[in-house]
Amino acid sequence: MATIPHVLTYGRFFGARRFHIELPGFSVSLLTPALRPEDVPVHSHTDASFVFLLSGSYTSEADGFPAICHPSTLIFNPAGITHRDRFTSVSGRFLTVSISRRSLHVGGDELRLPSASTAFASGGPVAAALRLTQECFASEGASSAQLEGTCWELLGCADARKAVWRESLPPWVSRSRELLHDLCVEPLHIADAARQLGVHPVYFARAFKRAYRCTPSQYLVRCRLQKAMSLLDGSRLPLCEIALRAGFFDQSHFSRAFKQHFGVPPKLYRRQLQGNLKTIEV
Repeated sequence: MATIPHVLTYGRFFGARRFHIELPGFSVSLLTPALRPEDVPVHSHTDASFVFLLSGSYTSEADGFPAICHPSTLIFNPAGITHRDRFTSVSGRFLTVSISRRSLHVGGDELRLPSASTAFASGGPVAAALRLTQECFASEGASSAQLEGTCWELLGCADARKAVWRESLPPWVSRSRELLHDLCVEPLHIADAARQLGVHPVYFARAFKRAYRCTPSQYLVRCRLQKAMSLLDGSRLPLCEIALRAGFFDQSHFSRAFKQHFGVPPKLYRRQLQGNLKTIEV
């Protein structure tokens, strides 16, 4: 009698969650194995997903995969694929990204993901997955716009087709920077910005990065830091209030982003301003 596979719904995997966040169109988790290899059943997922191996050894039954997948391997599985992928022991760690049906619908003709299970060992998809992992590890209450933008970038990098660029960028690209700048203090999502511009989120992320050498989410952070700098210079507001007024999730998120960008925490920067030291430019 044939084995009936288990069906895992959106955002569900055989793992214990160490980090989890629901984003518009994506469910992102950092997990460790929850079952022994021999206990992992044949299963499928209702939605397309990525699995990015961070530690441990992993085996997959997909055609063309190596017998053992090692850390920094990114695996894409379309919705409904039946498999018994698993870690070879109970030790390991992995990042998962479930892609909602709405995101795939929004993708339309701009996005064509592989029709079969696919492994990436290097290149743009792996770089995007590494960046997403770092963003998850680096933050409690991370900027959802930053994480969402990286998820869209991951989708774009995994497109089965090679990107075809026009010689000149369309006019909306310059408008996109103005839009992000004007709305930087709002809880703006990358998909919302793309919709206002009338373009697909993946195309938006690609064209923006090509034009300005940073992702839309990275530019949003820069604009928020610029706003925060003006408040540090022109007011005596506490740091928690400055963080909220500049569009950051909270003070700790603001402080981490500020120190990462400028090399000093905002409290020290404010003291430097009071000491008439040279202002740092965004």
